[in-house]
Amino acid sequence: MPEANEELRISHGDFNTTLQAGYFILAVRAAGLVVGPMKGFNAAAVDKEFFDDGRWRSILLVNIGYPAEDAFRERLPRPTFEEAVRMV
Repeated sequence: MPEANEELRISHGDFNTTLQAGYFILAVRAAGLVVGPMKGFNAAAVDKEFFDDGRWRSILLVNIGYPAEDAFRERLPRPTFEEAVRMV
């Protein structure tokens, strides 16, 4: 029973939340917007500001918007197969 095992419940919740975040990002991109998921923020501060009752917690931030005209650069050249793979 997941209800009895808090560690398992949190682990499954984090996994499922990450999957849903991926679907959200795909949907926003399909709508023509640019998405920037971010990790490494001060989650405790975000949770205190937005989820002060403790029922929810943040796992990532997502910035959404339209890019500036010059926001993207040309893709850098990729290594060849021979440069990237060593057969042993």
